Amino acid sequence: MIDGNIATPHRRSYGRWKPSRRPYWARGRSRNLAIALSVALLGAAVGCSAPDESTATAACAPVTGVTDDTINLGLVLSDTGIAANQVIGARAGFDARILSQNEAGGVHGRKIVYELRDDESDQSVNLAVARDLVAKEQVFGIFSATTVSTGSADYLNKADVPVFGLATEAAWTNHDNMVSYLNRMPSSVVFDTLGKFARSKGVQRAVIVATPGSLTSQAGAGRITSILEHSGIEVVGTLNYAPALTSLATIGRQVRQTGADALFAPVTGDDFVDIYQGAVSAGADLKVGLGINGYGHELLARKGAKMAGAYFYVAYLPFEADTVAQQTYLDTIARYAPELDPPDAQAAIESYITTDLMIRGLQAVGSCPTRQGVLTALRSISAYDGAGLLGAPVDLTKGFGQSARCLTFVRVNTAGTGFGVEQPSVCGDPITGGAP
Repeated sequence: MIDGNIATPHRRSYGRWKPSRRPYWARGRSRNLAIALSVALLGAAVGCSAPDESTATAACAPVTGVTDDTINLGLVLSDTGIAANQVIGARAGFDARILSQNEAGGVHGRKIVYELRDDESDQSVNLAVARDLVAKEQVFGIFSATTVSTGSADYLNKADVPVFGLATEAAWTNHDNMVSYLNRMPSSVVFDTLGKFARSKGVQRAVIVATPGSLTSQAGAGRITSILEHSGIEVVGTLNYAPALTSLATIGRQVRQTGADALFAPVTGDDFVDIYQGAVSAGADLKVGLGINGYGHELLARKGAKMAGAYFYVAYLPFEADTVAQQTYLDTIARYAPELDPPDAQAAIESYITTDLMIRGLQAVGSCPTRQGVLTALRSISAYDGAGLLGAPVDLTKGFGQSARCLTFVRVNTAGTGFGVEQPSVCGDPITGGAP
């Protein structure tokens, strides 16, 4: 519930299942795996762990946010503001993974509950709500689904509070209490995967379009520039696109005038489609138009024809692979978060994976969890497979919030009705010294 600008305390105890329905992705198809997957959901915690039927021990020392039967977390979400479109579905992915775990017995007999706050996509509000969750609500840890977590990063690090979530800022590399399987904006090891992909398509000159005023977008433009130049691709221009100030005809003309044969845009999915459409309409001769965000059928349903021929990438397996783990994810979303339709929103999948990782840490630490114990347990995982959704395992012993080495690229078909998967996935090499 939202009261004014900041979410009021919202503690969820997941005692009831939401109604089941066929997921969007599978409607009209044979569901031969349905019975087997239903048994799997009831017989095992979704992801890669068996249900935890042990009970919490009364001998545990007092720990903030932990009772005999609950673990209380905070969820900081950009529910409003300029970043809201970038985290669509994040809460659904978080909810679904927690609900399934709680129905399977919780974690060492404890159910996971949480308090919700909206940071309004603002760093100062992000800090304020984090302080409230830690000091007033006494949460054990925080799940962050926002692009402004930098606002509270130093505070939460000094308070030794574990933070899990969507890593889109350098803070996720610089703070050892912040945990994710992937960082889109790492400040340490960066791989040349995008450069290898561009070279494979014959790209020689690239233009990058970013959002003015967005630190994440500007930082992304800097990283992409470094990666492409390292790969021998000339960056012939860096442009800014502000939807309220720049027309599609103007940005399209600017892209064409650079003479670039590739367009890279670290912006929201909607903004990328507008930029891409403007460039194509202006006659830009592009071998590649690549969006950093936007893979999924929600955007495709709204803007499919305008996306025809565009590329996107994901650090997990695209759903066209139709694996058992993906069917499990789809069934879990349909059962516990049916409001998410379609269910393949990028933020939902990444939140689901990161929540699974958080649960793995809580399970591994034992029946008496501590904040530092969870972080230590996670640092011992050398091959995390993201509940079976990742194309390549992640070695968390090398640090949290790493850049993805291997990416899978998809391309929108000419009708704008679906995605084709580029095979094989592209795996890069580390760039010495990293990138901005």
